[in-house]
Amino acid sequence: MRLSFSQILSPLICLAILAGVYGETLRRVQPANVEPFHAQAKAEIQAIPYQLSGWVGSDSNIPPAAMKLLHPNVMLSRMYVNPAQMGQWCGLLVEECRDSRDMLGHYPPICYPAHGMTQLSAQKRDWRIDGIPIHGMEYRFSSNDGGQTHVVPVYNFMIVPGIGCERDMDALRKAAKDYQRRYFGAAQIQLTFPPNLSQQQQDAIFSDLMSPNSNMLRDLIAGGQYK
Repeated sequence: MRLSFSQILSPLICLAILAGVYGETLRRVQPANVEPFHAQAKAEIQAIPYQLSGWVGSDSNIPPAAMKLLHPNVMLSRMYVNPAQMGQWCGLLVEECRDSRDMLGHYPPICYPAHGMTQLSAQKRDWRIDGIPIHGMEYRFSSNDGGQTHVVPVYNFMIVPGIGCERDMDALRKAAKDYQRRYFGAAQIQLTFPPNLSQQQQDAIFSDLMSPNSNMLRDLIAGGQYK
């Protein structure tokens, strides 16, 4: 029995569609594909020097609850002091997650009020470190302890691989919806300052601590040369 052209063509079309679907599946990024990038990110964050531009750092305790909520690939919490400037200090927090969805909702406007602090202000800020544009936020929070009010200035920005340094959750939400991008994860960098410093002094400290780590910033942004 001879088959008609349409009888032959239909199975061929089905095979072509199946082959295309299979090829697309093979091209999809899987968690295992980006492990080399996350291993490099962890190593670079852990290698942030304890001495930066005259500042001397010491490790701070990381609350177990934060580790449980974020499932971080790596988290660094450190306090830097400037021996040459009495009373000058800066808290540095760097965290990186394997999946951008793990970072959603974990940023100062959520976390600080959750610990009983009140947000006083939020200001968009743009910095440039060794040619790298950083779009971030400056927040101010207050707490009341025994009738005394304490104010904490906070600089914060997100790093989304393949996109750059972003201000808030919007870029993370887009990355979380993109299966090609979500497994490259995201990083967040936060600096806290004493309340008596001017914005210019805060910016100078930001530069002191971030400039020596510009290669780390570039590598986190590149995402293992994410395309």
